[in-house]
Formats: sequence, C-alpha cells, structure tokens
Amino acid sequence: MKALGKILLAFVALFLVFVLVIVGLRAYNQHTYPFGAGEEEAYETTDRITAISGEYLNGFHFRPHEKTHRGVVVTYGGSEGSPAYDTARSLYDDGYEVLALYFFGADNQKPTLANVPLEQFDEVTSYIADNVADATPVTVIGASKGAEFAALLAQHGFGVDNVVAFAPAHYSYSGLDFSSRDDQPSFTLRGAPIPHASFRDADPATGFRAMWEGITAHPVSYRKTYEEAAAKAPDDARIDLSGFNGNVLLFAGTGDRMWPSDVAARALAEQNPRIEAHIYPDAGHVFFEDAAALPNGWQLALGGTADGNRDAYQDSQEILRERLASWHR
Repeated sequence: MKALGKILLAFVALFLVFVLVIVGLRAYNQHTYPFGAGEEEAYETTDRITAISGEYLNGFHFRPHEKTHRGVVVTYGGSEGSPAYDTARSLYDDGYEVLALYFFGADNQKPTLANVPLEQFDEVTSYIADNVADATPVTVIGASKGAEFAALLAQHGFGVDNVVAFAPAHYSYSGLDFSSRDDQPSFTLRGAPIPHASFRDADPATGFRAMWEGITAHPVSYRKTYEEAAAKAPDDARIDLSGFNGNVLLFAGTGDRMWPSDVAARALAEQNPRIEAHIYPDAGHVFFEDAAALPNGWQLALGGTADGNRDAYQDSQEILRERLASWHR
C-alpha cells in the first residue's frame, strides 16, 4: 500500500507540474503574442446601412446615397464569422450597393462552420431581386473560408456573376466544429455533404503540435494540416471552376501560414482562362496595410512581413477597384 501511495503521489505531482507548465506558457504567450485576443466588433447601422435578416439570411444592406455602379456586391468574411463589414463599407463609400452577410454563426444560422448550406444563397438571390433596382451583375467577395464558400457557389451554379477570393482554397475542407468525433464537412448542398479534404488524413504529429500551441495560447499555423489533408483528398473534394462562365479574381501570399492559398491560386488559375490570380511574395493570409499597428503574433498565425503585406494590400485594392469598375460599369 505504501508503494502504491508513493506511485499515486508521483502521478499527482507530475500532473500538477504539467498543469503549472501550461498555465505558465499560456501566461507568457498571451503577454508576448496578444494578437487574436480582441473583443467582438460592433457594426454601425444608419438610414443607409441597415441590418437585414430572413430565414437564413443575416447581415447588412449598404445603399449608397449616389449609386455609381450597377448591380450588387456581396461580401463574406472567413472562419472568424464576420460579414466583412469593413470591405463592404469601403465599397459603399465608392458608390457600390453592397450586402455584407454572415454565412454561419448568426442567430438564425448554423452555429459553427460545419454543415453550412450552400443553398442559403438562393435566399440572397431572392432578396436581391426584391430589394435592388438593378440586380445584376452580382459579384461575391470572400476571404479565407468565405473564399472557399464563394468558389463553391460559383461551382454549383448559384446566382453569381463574378467571384473575388482573398486567400482562396482549391479544396473544400473539414468543418471547424470539433464538438463531436464526426468528421463534418464545412458545407452541404441540399442536405448532402460537400466532399472534402479531411483533417483526419493529416499526420497525427501535425495535429498534436497545433493542439499544443492552442492549449498554450501560442499563435497556431495550420498550413501543414491543410497541406497534408489536401495531399490525400479524393478528387471530388477539389474545387472545380473550369465550367464557370464568370470572372474570377484571386489574391494570395506566398507567406500564408493559415493554409496554402498561393498553391490554391495557381491551381485554380490553370482551370479556366477567366481566372486571374495575383500571388504576392512575403504576404500572408491577410493583407494588412499597417501591420505595425497590430498586436504581436500575427506573423506566426497569418504569415508574411509587414512590408510584404502592405504592398499586397495596396496592389490588390487597386486591382480590385479596377476589376469591379469594369464588371459593374
């Protein structure tokens, strides 16, 4: 019994040391890398920027005082669950009518980024027909997981004329809901899962490393997880825009640490001559105009350099405005 007691005490001591190590690392990393710890943003509404909702529809309708471009632009954020409000506001200031929409996470939507229905866009199409005087063309702008969503809308024939994807994907991937053992898809179509590259096919060591960084509050790079999942993905998980008749504009950075958007941009551009890809050296998953103003840690999670991201931001915004002006003239 004494020997058993000593063994139990040793296990308890080791467990306490382990917990203290995690607590210490979390405290250090949260102090050293505060990026990502910000509060949820509040979105302004006015008589020209109104909140809208429907059966699944949720977001904001921007109606400029003087509309200078025909049609409508629809914006989606990424896995953070935003409607890309700042992008929409900037385009609204330029005279575009814009819908800034959530595709998951709002009160009337899927709570997490898993099993998100593509057919929600049918309601968007109906809303545009009923509430926008000149309803075409429709350009969808998505970032990261929102770019994956936008590309799938185009692939599956929804009412999209043009697609702009920041940090695109060339595969659909596993959903980001880890509350069960099920390997859930990010998206579904009429109730059927969209085939996807599964995180379960990534090396367990890669997953453990990402999990450890998450537990210890260290900024996590998920690129290797996505690369390994894509390498073993079935062919039908690949996003196919070869039959899309609209325009596609892609922006990516070679330094992307979230997922291989630069690889995706090159792969998608090979499918269709209407796909235009711009890939920037030293830019990451998100292009920041002033990275110096951000809390430390963005470099490890998103990638790129301050100069590379600034140059990519400025160039991509210029190209975006030129293409949108052409499509919506």
